[in-house]
Amino acid sequence: MSVALPLALLAYAAVALVQGWWLSAAVAPVVAWLLWRRHARARFTAYVFLSVLAVRALVIASWPLALFALGAIGALQLPAARRAWPRLTRGRVR
Repeated sequence: MSVALPLALLAYAAVALVQGWWLSAAVAPVVAWLLWRRHARARFTAYVFLSVLAVRALVIASWPLALFALGAIGALQLPAARRAWPRLTRGRVR
């Protein structure tokens, strides 16, 4: 899980670059890097990015993009993802 999601985001960045979605192509590798490095805010960053992707996919009626975004959000709910990227809690510092 900790390898698959960053790699999927890098693959999405390549697709976004081909499609001309420049902002997504620039942000996706940053989110992938944060997930790869297991940054404390990586999970939150991924949720925000993937939520924006899902909304944009619904607006432009891109169903494969919507499936990707919602599938990735669903993958973040799995126990392996929770172990790799713990949720933010108030007062907790790594």
